[in-house]
Amino acid sequence: MSFSGIYFFEEYSKNTIIHTRQFVFENKGPIKEVLWKAPCCRGDLPFGRMRVRYAVLSDVHGNLEAFQAALKDVEDEGIESIVYLGDIVGYGANPKECLDLLRGKTQAIVAGNHDWGVTGKTDVRSFNAVARAAIEWTISQLDSNDKDFLDHLPLTDDTPSFTYTHSTPIDPQNWNYILGENEALENIKALPSKSLCFVGHSHIPIAFELHGSGCLSKRTSLVKTVVNRERRFIINVGSVGQPRDGDPRASYGIFDEDRSLFFLRRVEYDVVSAQRKILLAGLPPVLADRIGKGW
Repeated sequence: MSFSGIYFFEEYSKNTIIHTRQFVFENKGPIKEVLWKAPCCRGDLPFGRMRVRYAVLSDVHGNLEAFQAALKDVEDEGIESIVYLGDIVGYGANPKECLDLLRGKTQAIVAGNHDWGVTGKTDVRSFNAVARAAIEWTISQLDSNDKDFLDHLPLTDDTPSFTYTHSTPIDPQNWNYILGENEALENIKALPSKSLCFVGHSHIPIAFELHGSGCLSKRTSLVKTVVNRERRFIINVGSVGQPRDGDPRASYGIFDEDRSLFFLRRVEYDVVSAQRKILLAGLPPVLADRIGKGW
C-alpha cells in the first residue's frame, strides 16, 4: 500500500459547512478526517466541490518566529498553494533559516528589494542606514547557494488573471510604494482588465478597486473582502515579519478563487524571542523595538 496524497474539501450537508481532509492510498479507499464544521450561508459551494485557495505571504524579513507561525496557520487552514511576494531577508536575525523554510514551498515567488540588495542587483546605498546595516549583516550570514537563489528571483509573476510583484506593477525594479490613491490609480490602470494584483513592500495591508466608472475605492479593513473579478484590484497583504500598521501580529492573506473572497489573516507569534535574537546578533536595536509595536 503506497501513499498517494492529501486532499482538502469543503462539503455541504444539512445547512452545515464541513471541512475535511482525505488521505488517499493506492489500492485502498480514502481515509477521511473532519477538521471542523460551521453553519453555512447562502452561496457556499455544493457538496464535494474542491476549493481553490491560495495563501499570499510577503516580507518575512528574516523573522523566523513569525514565519513559522504564519506557515502553521496556513497549514491549519488546509491550504497547500503558497505565493510569496518577496523580501524573505533583511531586518531579522534568521535570514538563512527563513530561506531554507521557504524553498520548495511556493507555487510562485518574486524578489523584494532586500533580496536584491543582498545580491548586489539593488545598490545598498539606496537603503536607509538601518536597512543598509541589516543587509550588510545578512550578506555575512548567507552562503553562495542562498545568494544564487535570491539572485534568480524574478520581479513579477504574471498569469492571465493575476499579477504578483513586491512593489508596483509599473517599473517594479524602482521599488516604489503604493500608499495613496494617486500611485494606486496609476498602477491599477496598467493592469489588464479583470486582473488582480498582489503586492507587499509597504508592510501595510490595503486594497484598491477600480470601478467601471473609472473611480478608485480604497479599503483598509480586509478581514473579509469580496473581489469583483469583473474589475481590477490591487491588494497589499501586509508583512509577516515586520508589520507597520500598528498591529504587531504577522499578516498574510488567503484568496478563495471559487468564491472571489480575500481574507486577511493575523497571527500571534513569539515576538520576544525574535527581538532577543535581533539584539544578540548586534543588529540595530530599533529593529527589535518596531516588531513589538507594529510600526
